[in-house]
Amino acid sequence: MSAPHLLRVADLHAWYGESKALHGLSFNVAAGEVVTLLGRNGAGKTTTLRAIMGLLRAKTGEIRFADQDIGQSPPEIIARRGVAYCPEERAVFASLTVEENLLLPPVIAPGGMTLDEISTLFPNLSARRASSGAKLSGGEQQMLAIARILRTGAKMLLLDEPTEGLAPVIVKQIGVVIRALKERGFTVLLVEQNFRFASRLADRHYVVEHGRIIDELSAAEVSGNLDRIQSYLKV
Repeated sequence: MSAPHLLRVADLHAWYGESKALHGLSFNVAAGEVVTLLGRNGAGKTTTLRAIMGLLRAKTGEIRFADQDIGQSPPEIIARRGVAYCPEERAVFASLTVEENLLLPPVIAPGGMTLDEISTLFPNLSARRASSGAKLSGGEQQMLAIARILRTGAKMLLLDEPTEGLAPVIVKQIGVVIRALKERGFTVLLVEQNFRFASRLADRHYVVEHGRIIDELSAAEVSGNLDRIQSYLKV
């Protein structure tokens, strides 16, 4: 029996001012899944995450999380219902230490990771607990951006381009982290340009083009459709 849908998006349209960015997206994510949104730059992937999180208010359609309508809820309400967003720009507070950054988000539900568990998952951060955010490398900032939402009790993580601009060794570490989160029951919606990275982690892939979902592939379908996938992603 398949897991119930934790997130359901139906006929989602969204605008930036007068410019329409999303044109009727519909997709779902089951509890415990890792699902990716693939596509070229400007396809609407980040806009989709922002719309789900309530950061983009000019939208129509249905967004349901844990069978509750969150389509017109503000970000703080969506966060308290268990959705966490890790943006591409990471938004680490440069003037705060690693530990202060970790402790900043409020706990919204039981089941979050303890600082000791986070230290085990992110040993680089544990060694730099007293360092300021400004002194972290790009990879360490990305790990901190993910780590600080794990203690909140959020059930679903929206990760936007977590490997962008990072060295291969750091990309590998982030892959280990996402696998570990899946094993702990977290649900992940991942926007990622690095298909090689995403294909090793995700249960399913949705392809976004011009603000629409144009294809869906399961992990089992990837190896037989590499040419098709590359045609979607090439510039």
